[in-house]
Amino acid sequence: MRPSAGTLTRAALGASLALNLVFAVLLFWPGLFPEGGRRPRGIRGMEARMERVLGPEDRTVFQRIMEANRPSYETAQREMRQAAPLIGQALGAEPFSEDALRQALQAGRERWQAFSESYENSLAKATAAISPEGRRRLLSDLRENRE
Repeated sequence: MRPSAGTLTRAALGASLALNLVFAVLLFWPGLFPEGGRRPRGIRGMEARMERVLGPEDRTVFQRIMEANRPSYETAQREMRQAAPLIGQALGAEPFSEDALRQALQAGRERWQAFSESYENSLAKATAAISPEGRRRLLSDLRENRE
């Protein structure tokens, strides 16, 4: 038995209405979804991807340790970002100073290293605290996303 044209039209309109409701929820109630309905980016995005593959217990432990260390690496990250304009200022300065540019680049590199070390320390602590199965899951996910 073939559906009638009226049945097909009603089904299409119903599907359209449902889709429009989903879009309305995404637009007008972004607080219902983590990160306002957007996928987290940067280090938070990386953490979210790692948490996604962990079991509930490992996820809780991982999140707790990363949160406990967040102030340290976020401070280092803020300081790293504050160094970025120094490079632009040195590049645009007239008269141009090669030494000033080198100093700005060095400051950026040092702040990047401080952030990297702080974040890696937190990540190592959180990873050490989860189960061997959790670490295997992280490794498997890492391999899958590289290929």
